[in-house]
Amino acid sequence: MKILLPAVLSLVGLGAGAGAGYFMPVDSSQLPFGKGHDESSIDMLEHTEHATEIVKLNNQFIVPVIEDNGESSLVILSLSLEVSEEQSERVFDLEPRIRDGIMKVLFEHSSHGGFSGRYYSEDKMSVLRKYLLQSAQSVMGEGVQKILITDLVRQAA
Repeated sequence: MKILLPAVLSLVGLGAGAGAGYFMPVDSSQLPFGKGHDESSIDMLEHTEHATEIVKLNNQFIVPVIEDNGESSLVILSLSLEVSEEQSERVFDLEPRIRDGIMKVLFEHSSHGGFSGRYYSEDKMSVLRKYLLQSAQSVMGEGVQKILITDLVRQAA
């Protein structure tokens, strides 16, 4: 029984992510070879960037969502940090502080309606990523370059 709920939540999350990805529009200017870029400029960018690693945070984040009409649900997220190679081990040392800051951001986002309606829209997600990145950088410094939301699902409670 203890394994059944996480398995069901994983399947629901996978289905929701696939469905959201299918219906989201693609902005070709954001693709590596979209307008304004050619292969030589992409190669130059790759050579000037510092080597990074993706570090997955150990546990999911679970955030309660209470609507004005009294409905409640849960948002479940999995996050990873893109950090410079020399910072990757520090993520695990500082994970409790990183998680605390991230939870503060997630609760604030939820209380302002960030997980209501079309919570996966690009404008809501970019705001969330911005504040999650600021939170992680406040603990680890500029070594954190990106926050990656690897799983996101909203489940009625």
